[in-house]
Amino acid sequence: MSAGSCPEVWVIDATALLFRAYYGMPAKLSLAGEHVGAVLGLGHLLRGLLRRAPERVVLVYDAGRTTFRNRIDPRYKANRGEPPPDLAPQFELARQFGAAAGFVALSVPDFEADDLMATLARGAATAGLRTRLFSVDKDLCQLVRDEPPGVILEDPRTQATCDAAGVLQRMGVRPSQVVDYLALVGDTSDNVPGVPGVGPKAAQALIAAFGDLDALYGALGRVAPLPLRGAKGLAAKLEAGREAAFLARTLVRLHDAVPLGALDLHAHTRWGGPREDADEFFAALGSPGALRGLRSIAAQAGA
Repeated sequence: MSAGSCPEVWVIDATALLFRAYYGMPAKLSLAGEHVGAVLGLGHLLRGLLRRAPERVVLVYDAGRTTFRNRIDPRYKANRGEPPPDLAPQFELARQFGAAAGFVALSVPDFEADDLMATLARGAATAGLRTRLFSVDKDLCQLVRDEPPGVILEDPRTQATCDAAGVLQRMGVRPSQVVDYLALVGDTSDNVPGVPGVGPKAAQALIAAFGDLDALYGALGRVAPLPLRGAKGLAAKLEAGREAAFLARTLVRLHDAVPLGALDLHAHTRWGGPREDADEFFAALGSPGALRGLRSIAAQAGA
């Protein structure tokens, strides 16, 4: 159980951990000559987290390179190249790893892992569970909530956590304003341009003055008198970027109603260790030691 009286569910972005493992750990081949180093690295990173004995764990994965956002704007994430050829086959293997290791391992076509995290956070709140999201993605700051049962972000590498005050420090706006803030400044990592000429400082000041994007665009005449550098020309930039701002807001807002089936977050997400039939899968990876490590952690947690 987490600190305090509220039970907690951990939601881990396994795709992000897979990338981290790929770039941070040595390559390795399976007995069949397939690249499995990133998958084994993912397992290593997960074991590090599991030693903290969480009660409930869900792994989420990106289901592919394209989602519903690409139909809204084909430029979305078009700046990202293809994954390295030795990593690409490991995406599906990583999903199989999650299931064999005994986790609820989710990926849904047409949606990103972040959308699954948003959906699980919403479902956890309904179920009375606090949500701990393991990711460094700033988009997830929009999900943070201090109100019980709450949603908190944690960096899986440093274990640094981010609550509402942390979001304000990191982004300069409250969690409920993150989407509108990103609509103004854009997100270069996802190829979302935002409003040309509106930087973080201006966006923070505009959100502070108007509260949200709709109120801002409903009163552009009030922008020029603001005590803000370049305020006189800012209204014209906002007007010229109106369409871009509302498109960006659509793209950066996470979808929190992804169909996940009849998933009971209280009962189904309790991690009890790898499946009984996991031996063959881990043997094929050439790493029975990883399986023993997971089973040992599960045994200690259940002791």
